[in-house]
Amino acid sequence: MNPEDIRAWVENFRVAAERERLEMRNRPLPPEVAFDYALDLLAFDESQNGSPFEREDPISRREDEQMWEAWAKLRARWNDGR
Repeated sequence: MNPEDIRAWVENFRVAAERERLEMRNRPLPPEVAFDYALDLLAFDESQNGSPFEREDPISRREDEQMWEAWAKLRARWNDGR
């Protein structure tokens, strides 16, 4: 990968982000429009990645495993004390 290409991409990203900040400062979206855009974005995500309620989420799975491990430790300690 060419470092100059990356620098140009980063600079373009910064310019675009600054332009977005200016636009939002001068012309904020009405809440109804912002909500409609959010729903469109959610629909797009679902069309690309499937239902958020049915897709595999490794972070949630890991958190669930950690929760159950902690619960098992608590139960083991509780049962030892009786």
